[in-house]
Amino acid sequence: MLRARDEESAESAQQALAGLCEAYWPPLYSFLRHRGFSSPDAQDLVQGFFAYLLEQNTLTRADQQKGRLRTFLLGSLQNFLYNEYDRARALKRGGGHQIVSIEEHLPEAEAAMLATAHLSDAGCYDLVWASTIVSRAWDNLQTAFVTEGKAEWLDELRPFVAGGTVATPNQEQAAARLGVPIATLRTWLSRLRQRYRESLRTEVANTVSDPAEVDEELHHLYQILMA
Repeated sequence: MLRARDEESAESAQQALAGLCEAYWPPLYSFLRHRGFSSPDAQDLVQGFFAYLLEQNTLTRADQQKGRLRTFLLGSLQNFLYNEYDRARALKRGGGHQIVSIEEHLPEAEAAMLATAHLSDAGCYDLVWASTIVSRAWDNLQTAFVTEGKAEWLDELRPFVAGGTVATPNQEQAAARLGVPIATLRTWLSRLRQRYRESLRTEVANTVSDPAEVDEELHHLYQILMA
């Protein structure tokens, strides 16, 4: 958020804002769908909102003491809907400022929206936010492991760290598939869990203005996912 507010480096600020949009369009889109907007209208509104952030320099006026980017953006979107509704509705899909490509991940966002139908609008937003943070943390970790030539065993060990399977994974079977002793597998798991925690922490740190808030926001994320 601070990088996106950096007026002295336009290129750095643009890259940061692009990353912000990429990370936050799923929860913002899901919030709007939960509010009853159609998929095309929700897409237009998210694009319009991001364009508004750019045009009005909203981030440069944001008070750092207001804290979490998660809550700041949701509040800003609600104000945008109230104050800019007519202008936003006039946007044509694909026209104006297309800040982030939505179509590629649209099926995932729609699935997430349906899975949160029982929640409140804000609860839907929070859950999709948490899921997006977890997904980005794992993607960053996977990129690092591919670079290190460890992609094969990362795929094998993911169920032990990030879940995603119905049945409880078996360490002995995983070790046999990888051709390593069980002790080696457990050492790898310990290191992987540590790196995953670090990657998750980095993603969460990018959403708060005060580093002291990272632990509290991580706790909030865990609460959302365990609910």
